[in-house]
Parts: sequence; structure tokens; C-alpha cells
Amino acid sequence: MKISYKAALLSAFVFPGVGQFYLKRHWRGLFIMLFVFTGLGYMIWSATVAALSVLDDTVVKLQGSTTNLQELSNIVGSKMSTTDPYHDAVFYLIVCFWIFAVIDAYIIGKEKESRDKETSSL
Repeated sequence: MKISYKAALLSAFVFPGVGQFYLKRHWRGLFIMLFVFTGLGYMIWSATVAALSVLDDTVVKLQGSTTNLQELSNIVGSKMSTTDPYHDAVFYLIVCFWIFAVIDAYIIGKEKESRDKETSSL
């Protein structure tokens, strides 16, 4: 299998930036990985805060001896619709960086293949 295909597949199916590491472009791969890890961390943090907020409101309702399931369902539904406004933007940025990592690894791999071909023909 060609180097460019391996690098692109590593970035696509393992994690963005792994293909760059495979091609010995460590700083570029590290930058991509850190960006994606930061975005994923933000998304996990945001979802955790929203879930804990719903849990707190539910516990308060249960302690107030309100056991009506419809009210509890309304609490969960209202809180889940008001999530973090940046959550979607961060998700789309992660997807764009993932696609960029795949294309970038493929292009760098093609360049390396052409350089290797030139040096082998000499």
C-alpha cells in the first residue's frame, strides 16, 4: 500500500494527526491532535455541565415531594433544548479539522512518494 494511502487512512480512522506522525511531520500532527482533543474536551465538559444541571433540578423536584413524571420529563426536555450555543460550532470545527487532517496527510504522502521516486531514479 502506498504511503499516502496509509497516512490518510491513519488520520481518518485512528485519530486526526496520526497520519502526520507517520509521515514524520510531528509538529503538524501534534497541532492537529491538540486542537481536536481540546474541542472534544470542551464538548464533554459542556455535556457534563448540562447533565449535572438537569440532575440538580430533578433532585430538587424530588425532594419537594413532586413525583409527577410529566413534570420531571418537562425539566429534562427544557434543559436539553437549551444547551451550550458553541457546542455545534465546536463540533463542526472538529469535523473540518478531521477532514483537513486526512487530506493533508494524503498530500504530504504524495509529496514524499514523488521525492522517493526521484531519489531512487538517480
